[in-house]
Amino acid sequence: MRVLVCFGLLVSATAHAQLSAEATDRCVHAAVKIVMLADGRGGSTGSGSLIDPRGYVLTNFHVVGHVHPETGVPGTLHNAQNRVLMATVDSARQAARPRWRGVVVRGDARLDLALVRIVADSDGTPIEGAPFPTVPLAATDDLRPGSRVWAFGFPLGVRTINVTEGSIAGFQMNARDQVSWLRSDAEFNPGNSGGMLVDREGRLIGVPTRVFHGRGRALEPVELARPVERVPQAWLNDLRRGHIEDVQIRGAPAVREGGSLEDVAVGDHGTVGAPDQHFYRLEPRRSGTLRITPPLPVAIMRGNNVVREGQGEVEVQADDPDELIVSVLIPNAGEQAVSYEVALEARPVEVATEETGPATVEEPTPAPTQPATVVVRGVVANAISGQAVSNAWVLVAEPGVDLEAALRAFLSGEISETSFRRQLAATARSDVQGGYSLGPLLPGRYRAAALARGYRPSLLTLTTGTDPLVNIGPIELRP
Repeated sequence: MRVLVCFGLLVSATAHAQLSAEATDRCVHAAVKIVMLADGRGGSTGSGSLIDPRGYVLTNFHVVGHVHPETGVPGTLHNAQNRVLMATVDSARQAARPRWRGVVVRGDARLDLALVRIVADSDGTPIEGAPFPTVPLAATDDLRPGSRVWAFGFPLGVRTINVTEGSIAGFQMNARDQVSWLRSDAEFNPGNSGGMLVDREGRLIGVPTRVFHGRGRALEPVELARPVERVPQAWLNDLRRGHIEDVQIRGAPAVREGGSLEDVAVGDHGTVGAPDQHFYRLEPRRSGTLRITPPLPVAIMRGNNVVREGQGEVEVQADDPDELIVSVLIPNAGEQAVSYEVALEARPVEVATEETGPATVEEPTPAPTQPATVVVRGVVANAISGQAVSNAWVLVAEPGVDLEAALRAFLSGEISETSFRRQLAATARSDVQGGYSLGPLLPGRYRAAALARGYRPSLLTLTTGTDPLVNIGPIELRP
């Protein structure tokens, strides 16, 4: 099985000060080994830290999803079903073994941070926030260059936890005077992505994330850890309010034909001396001129290959593949915040008249002639207990699509997530009460399915008429 290893990490250095036995044991118990199985293409492995006794693990987003077009659409998960396997140890001499199943509930591809919630044991038995050992969080205020730090994690090929020592080499600040990266003089190893970097009191201060390799006459490679003080405050607020039931991931924003969006770069996404690089998705069946204001280097990428590039603008063709990603480079964002606009302008077309000859006009906007659409609402419930099933996916196929066959091919890895989604007319996810809302759909007859972790898929037929809102009976799922 091929393993996707993104940016390596873990610290090693000569020992001077030592952690107390109590702090060491706490960190060992709170360290997590993460395995995110990919859809038919191997998987990703990394480390994490338990930061909430109800079972919430902080890690890097690249451990559970994509942060660069080289591996996939930034902001999407390696596993479309959002299945995360986790292993822990009871002592430093114990080999890590799978114990828990989890789901990604929060993610930020630009900050490369993610929050995973443990929801079941390795056998699939649901748990309700059993008290887990945790490591406390700490800001970087007390750190100085030379401050001793320790890293806990599970490098590739190592079955037991690995603990090494290093020091803080410096800080990389962003345009808002926040610490963007902690620089370390220690070596980071593959497999410790998302792991634990702690201070002398055993408090989590950073998430080891990547290694910057200098070129030419540059000095030794620079190891970078994302400070935990950069964990979005909204995530911590959600934790304080109770269990996080929904999934929110900040990835690559979508740019639609005729639309625009505003963005800002502050120096968080780039590494040492490198510009920020922001990514955007292009909606299917679009064409025109993609314009960046003020003019910044822009490229259309397919994977790690540049298809077209320009300064401030680049052309988008109607027959371009759907999986293309827009890349915008923002130099010097760490020195001063850079605000800019991304717009996809409709392409003008050539027309000719007898009086004036060829002329250039904008494509006319067709008047809305589509028939009225329908929204379908309902709930997903456990067929045995009748209780609501949250986080269930409800999928509706395009007319004529054999949904059962398409679903089987997708789950077995025969077709990609992109190919599968093209066959769907609508998708929705159930809330904590099991409720969902699908649409808009055109009146007609559709094949639909409901999926949830720990349950067998349920297939059904939806028939919509002219009523704008249709409420259907519960979709029952059997464990």
